[in-house]
Order: sequence, then structure tokens, then C-alpha cells
Amino acid sequence: MPNTDAAIDAALARLRSLGEQLPYPGDWLPAARADSTGVVLAEDEGLSRLVVDPATGAVSLVDADGAEPVNSTLDALVACAEAYLAARVEADALPDDADDDLEAVGERLTDRFRQLDPASVATRTASGRWPPRNSATG
Repeated sequence: MPNTDAAIDAALARLRSLGEQLPYPGDWLPAARADSTGVVLAEDEGLSRLVVDPATGAVSLVDADGAEPVNSTLDALVACAEAYLAARVEADALPDDADDDLEAVGERLTDRFRQLDPASVATRTASGRWPPRNSATG
């Protein structure tokens, strides 16, 4: 996806429609906003921002510690968000004692992330999180 204002707005609209179901503790902005770090998509006031680099499309979490890569493109962020939600629905349908099945859902999700954004998975594997959370919320 080109990183035009229209493309960024379309991706943000999709992410905003998924809203609180995503594991980012902040709020998706009603409209993208440029700042010194890029184009802000979401913000956890005073703690962190999810920012897209308009030149490359790379999405990062920016907080007091600096910038941490989330996804290599804006398209990948949207695709990973949708994959996460599909896995969450699958996990929520499992009985409470289905630990092995739950682990399998997590493994399939990691495999799906690897298909959608291999470069991002390589950098995210150590923390095991998608998207990264700010340091205050873990």
C-alpha cells in the first residue's frame, strides 16, 4: 500500500473499527496526526504512540525509551491485527482447561504473523508480543 494520506487514513479507519479488541492499551486516533516521529495512529497519552514512517510504511511503538519496530508496513499491521483477532476468537471458544489447544492457537498465530510480516516476526520473537506494549503496561 502506498503511504499516502488516503492509504494511512484507510488503514487507521480499519484499525479503529477493531478498537479495544487489539492489545494496544491506547486509543486509535480519529484522524492520523503528524509529529516529529512520523504519523501517529494511536496513542496511550503520555506513555506511547504507534507511529508509521510515511517514507517506508514501517510502524513503530514510540515511548520514552525510543522507537521499537512493530510491523514492516502499514498493510502488515492491519493484516496482523486481523489475524490476532481471529486467533483470539478461536482461543476464547476453548474450554478453560485446554492449555495444549491454547498453545497451538498461539503457535498458529505466530506462523501466520511469520507469513504476513517475516521481518517483523524475526525482531518480535524475543518479546513474544504483538503489537508491543508500552513499558508501563508490560
